[in-house]
Amino acid sequence: MTRKELLIKAKLSSNDIFIFQITYLIRQWYVWLLILTFLISIGNIAYRLSVGELSEVPPQSWFFSLVMLFFLFLLISSSKKSAKNKIVNEEKTYRISEEYFMMETESTTQRVFWSDFVKYILTERFVYLFVSNNSAHLVPLNALSNDEKNFLIQIIQSRLKTQQKSSFSTVVICLVLLLLTVGFIQYFN
Repeated sequence: MTRKELLIKAKLSSNDIFIFQITYLIRQWYVWLLILTFLISIGNIAYRLSVGELSEVPPQSWFFSLVMLFFLFLLISSSKKSAKNKIVNEEKTYRISEEYFMMETESTTQRVFWSDFVKYILTERFVYLFVSNNSAHLVPLNALSNDEKNFLIQIIQSRLKTQQKSSFSTVVICLVLLLLTVGFIQYFN
């Protein structure tokens, strides 16, 4: 027996928004590259500090460390700013059928057909349905029964196809890794 429509009522917290931002970021390859650079820079600063040569720290280490700390500050401040958004704080009712996805709040109603979604991310707590590369609907899974979760996952997986990475992005990734490897070899020689 298949369901025709799934109804989910939820209210998102600011913590849910922060978890979404972190989940989205850690799935991006360039974030790991930035984290590695940050750790190397902090390690270099800590080493030079431990041997009493703080003035010998290369300017690049200070630059990458400060940029990453600024990036972290921006992440936290944007999370707090989005938590004050009226639509984020309203209780939402999600209506999910095989044809469309609908979100209703006191102030707005959005109906999106499955073909309009760009991609999705499925985690244990949420399904993130992206309407663009940077904007997503957060659908909580914790209040659903197993049958409802299976129904939702089946619809999402049948209606949305995960995008295949192009060969161009693979070439760019390999080129960046090559440049980083050469840069690190030159830096430590």
